[in-house]
Amino acid sequence: MEQSEFERKAKVWRNLAYETGLAYGADPDEAEDVAQDTLLKLWALHDELERYQSVIGLTRVIARNLTIDLRRNQRTIRLDELPCNLPAFDKFADSDLISREEENALNQRLLQLPPRQHQVLVMRQVEHRSYKEIAALLGIEVSSAKVLLSRARKWILNQCIMQNGLFTDVR
Repeated sequence: MEQSEFERKAKVWRNLAYETGLAYGADPDEAEDVAQDTLLKLWALHDELERYQSVIGLTRVIARNLTIDLRRNQRTIRLDELPCNLPAFDKFADSDLISREEENALNQRLLQLPPRQHQVLVMRQVEHRSYKEIAALLGIEVSSAKVLLSRARKWILNQCIMQNGLFTDVR
């Protein structure tokens, strides 16, 4: 598409992109930005626009996606944009502490499992062994290994849920 033809049709596309931006929740200034960005993207494709069935549809899609991206970016808080008077914090310090506490609590529960269930659980979850390998090592049937693992998982789940007071029992 030649530049003169693009300029002639761009007025219609710009209005369409502006309206689409408004329809997807942009304020008038943001919709204007969306319209301009849409025209930039269309110009980048100006040599290929003939291959599209509907440039109007393409314009709407581009404008919609740009508006959605704009909304997503507005929800993201950037640390460099925060006021300087906010106290500094390490967002990972608390999560590391919580993770260690949760890991310790889980290890305590694992030690309370019957020995055979504990053994099967470790073989399957930690050592990544197949049911067939577990059964062979323990001298039991594959179905028994599956049942032992299922019971161990269910018991741990029940313990975690009861500790948090969500339910009294999972069946």
